[in-house]
Amino acid sequence: MSKENEQRLKLNQLIKTINNNTKNFYRIGCALREIRDKKLHLESCSNFETFCQIYLGISRTYAYRQIEASKTMDNLLPIGNIQINESQIRPLTKLKPDQQKLAWNYAIDHAKAENRKLTYHDVNNAIKIITGNQNISDATEQTKEFVNIDLASKNFMKAYEIFFDEIKKNLKSRTTDKKIIIKTIKAIIKYVKSYEQ
Repeated sequence: MSKENEQRLKLNQLIKTINNNTKNFYRIGCALREIRDKKLHLESCSNFETFCQIYLGISRTYAYRQIEASKTMDNLLPIGNIQINESQIRPLTKLKPDQQKLAWNYAIDHAKAENRKLTYHDVNNAIKIITGNQNISDATEQTKEFVNIDLASKNFMKAYEIFFDEIKKNLKSRTTDKKIIIKTIKAIIKYVKSYEQ
C-alpha cells in the first residue's frame, strides 16, 4: 500500500472516530490532533481550519478547544473513575503541566470532601488558588486577616490558602480527626520556632 493510501485510510479512520464519539472530547481531540500534526488534511484542504469546517462541520475554535483539552488530559492521566467533560478541563489548558495536575487534584479533593461530583467551578476555584488569582473578597475572614501581613510571600499565601481550605474540608466532612489536625499544626509551629534566632 502506498504512503498516500495509508494516509487516506488513516484520515478516514480518524474522521470516523470523530463522528462516532460526539460526546467524548478526549477521543475527538486526539483524532483532531493527529490529523493536524501529521497534516493528513492536506490532500483534501490546504489548511486544517478549512478541513474542519468543510469535512467535519466544526469550527476552528471548537477543534482547537478539543485538541487542547485532550493534551491536558494526557498530562492528567491516569484520572481514575471520574466522569469528565471538556468544560471542566478547559480552564486547565492555560496552566503549565505541573500546575494542571496540582489544580486538578485540588479540585477533585474539594468535590470529594463535599461528597459530590466535580464541577467546572471546582476546577476554576482551584486554578485561582494555585495561581494566586483568588480575590481577597473570596477568601474566608481568617484568610483576610492573614493576608494583611505584608511579609508573606505569594507562594506562602498560596500554600496557606490550600492548607486552610483542606482543614475546613476535613473538619466539615470529618475525614480527619480534629486532634490529628491540631497535632499537625503544632508540629508546624514547632518546626518554625526551631528556626528562631
